[in-house]
Amino acid sequence: MPLAEVIADTMNPQPKHWDAKFDSIVVQSAQPSEGKTIDLDAHRKNRLLGERVTVQAVSHRLSSSPFDGELVQASPVMRALVASIALVARSDTPVLILGESGTGKERVARAIHAAGSRANQPFVAVNTSAIPEQLLESELFGHVRGAYTGAAMARRGLLMEAHGGTMLLDEIGDMPLMLQPKLLRVLQFGETRPVGSDRTGQVDVRVIAATHRDLGLLVREGRFREDLLYRLNVIPLIVPPLRDRREDILPLVTQFLREARDRNPMSPVTSFNDEAMNMLEQAPWPGNVRELESAIERLVVLGRKAEITVSDLGFLQENAPDVASQTQDDTSLTLKQMNQRYLQRVLARTHGDKVRAAEIMDINLSTLYRWEHSKSGEPAI
Repeated sequence: MPLAEVIADTMNPQPKHWDAKFDSIVVQSAQPSEGKTIDLDAHRKNRLLGERVTVQAVSHRLSSSPFDGELVQASPVMRALVASIALVARSDTPVLILGESGTGKERVARAIHAAGSRANQPFVAVNTSAIPEQLLESELFGHVRGAYTGAAMARRGLLMEAHGGTMLLDEIGDMPLMLQPKLLRVLQFGETRPVGSDRTGQVDVRVIAATHRDLGLLVREGRFREDLLYRLNVIPLIVPPLRDRREDILPLVTQFLREARDRNPMSPVTSFNDEAMNMLEQAPWPGNVRELESAIERLVVLGRKAEITVSDLGFLQENAPDVASQTQDDTSLTLKQMNQRYLQRVLARTHGDKVRAAEIMDINLSTLYRWEHSKSGEPAI
């Protein structure tokens, strides 16, 4: 199938179907589907897998799943990612999805689930940073009756809810250290023990973890277990930021416009003119795909005419870095003060994303942390 048809196929609307959805927990079952074969160029990072990768079934399964179109792949880097998804979906090996906030890591996890042999089994997603530490163990592993005050009934736990399917542990870098050994037992032996119980049970679940944090740094700081990192990091997948996949912005805008109109049928907004689209393509989008989606939703909800023009995109300029303040005369500042001011500006530009800030400043993450907490503002060397 020509690549253009593959990309177009991902843009066809499909009905969404969700079993249950909560703020921090999502349980979803996808429907199995027939497969078809397409050819996609592999990214240079995946050349060990071959210069040309034949992807079995992934395109059709993604397009017939409840996240149709969410993996727009007009850019080479996203086509490479989809090729990798097709390969890792064939096994039950743990996957670690890395990327900045808002890049769509959960969508990648759902794509892996939908393209694999567990597609007709539960998909359970848990944001470990959204559940209080004292409740997370019970949510994941369940509890017996009377395990703690208020536990009037026994509960299976989300790992058992995902039995036979896939468990996504989002923001794995925020998992409390005391729970990490129990997760390690799940990965090593498929063992799970409810809170308050002296018996272990067996669970068959594929574990996918996602994070925007530097887990290597967390290991060195004693906040993440090294053995757990090795178990999770068998197959790392990196989701690129939107600035590295600008070819995807136009189809993403089309997708988000369609979805926003479905949620807001009374809105008159139906399109963007060329100047507005060009402005959207050139915007920095530090919040990545999530920020772009929110911007389109805002335009649809507040729009008063059919076509969006540049005059409707003033909020993009409001959210842009303050160029004037960055170009003012700083000759009265000391070098230490200028270093600290530069760090603050970069962190503001990246919305607090320290990994991206370290990349922009061409320093390693540990140096950024030492610089940030230095009272003098002088970078450690």
